[in-house]
Amino acid sequence: MDEINNLPLDMQAKLLRVLQEAEIRPVGSDKSVQINVRIIAASSVPLKELVEKNLFRHDLFFRLFVYPIYIPDLNERGEDIQLLAKHFLDYYSKQQHKKVTAFHESIIDFMKCKKWDGNIRELENLVERLVALAPNDMSTITFETFPLDLQDEIKEFRNRQRYNTYSGSLKEQVQDFETQLLKKTLMDCNWNQSEAARRLNTSEKNIRYKMETLNIIKPASG
Repeated sequence: MDEINNLPLDMQAKLLRVLQEAEIRPVGSDKSVQINVRIIAASSVPLKELVEKNLFRHDLFFRLFVYPIYIPDLNERGEDIQLLAKHFLDYYSKQQHKKVTAFHESIIDFMKCKKWDGNIRELENLVERLVALAPNDMSTITFETFPLDLQDEIKEFRNRQRYNTYSGSLKEQVQDFETQLLKKTLMDCNWNQSEAARRLNTSEKNIRYKMETLNIIKPASG
């Protein structure tokens, strides 16, 4: 029984009676039939949480909770994402008569960092969409293939990747940031130190000091 967490309360009562009495009564019959079955139930939501919220019968829960098997979701199985994505890619590429056979390596990194609320079904759906959007002559899926509704998420991932590539001490990273910020501001101001100071809400003296200590030199005009 898949997604037993979605079973309405009235049906939960009927299922509990079946489990307790080991019999059912076929529709239209006045006689009960003895049964001998083993129930394997799956839930995408912890049933204990639903019991606490009075959304699942506690007596049925204990009837089912005999030998629990915990299966981690996709967010806990990052090492499986590439294998699953490739399987779905091959399947839908063949189904849609496309030539795509691979993902760009950065897409695999994106998939490993993405939060999969819909578990494997969401991954499969994404791959199917990418294959559908891929041009007929494309062999490798790139970020440009992604639909518009995922572009913001991709942009955030790329920004996070750039941030994570920083190395060195805190002092070195702060100096690097100051250098890039000051150099860009000076260039935007045509190297006018007074204007740059106003934009950065600091003194012109501090601008000159930073240029000296960070070794920022105005390029010679050609």
